[in-house]
Amino acid sequence: MEAVAKLNNYPTSPRKMRLLADLIRGMEVEKALSILQFNPKHPATPLYKLLKSAINNWEQKNSNEKVEDAGLVVKTIMVDGGRVLRRMRPAPQGRGYRIRKRSNHVTIVVDSRQIAEKIKHAIDVAAKAEPVAEEVKAEEAEVKVKAEKPAKKAAPKAKKSSAKAEAKKEESKKKKSTK
Repeated sequence: MEAVAKLNNYPTSPRKMRLLADLIRGMEVEKALSILQFNPKHPATPLYKLLKSAINNWEQKNSNEKVEDAGLVVKTIMVDGGRVLRRMRPAPQGRGYRIRKRSNHVTIVVDSRQIAEKIKHAIDVAAKAEPVAEEVKAEEAEVKVKAEKPAKKAAPKAKKSSAKAEAKKEESKKKKSTK
């Protein structure tokens, strides 16, 4: 059974937080905690605390199981943009530059490894089935296109140069020879 933890309006840009979130996505919880604990980036500390909170939430839901035995995995982690504080900074010639102080919302879902493996297996099976289905559809489309097009009859070739064009060529030759 999965457990969720959320962090709202943390005052750092979502882009900076996503760099750390991408590091721990799909990873075992113990390994993710060690990575966050020793990461020098400043959003690592609140993300570490949030992951610990998600683990504790999982323990509350599953009081009869131990975290070590369950093999918890960071199932999903999402970083969304939060509110933006807009400030003005003085700029040359009486102008003002806008400063956007961004914040973010982080959501972590933790689940046991067995369920995560089943989901991953289902995704892999679906991914393998899609290219085969696309090839079949492409072949069917080609057959339909060929069936819809009527057979073309060979048209007689038209003469490329007409009588007017030949007359112009002769006139230009005469002009060149007189010069």
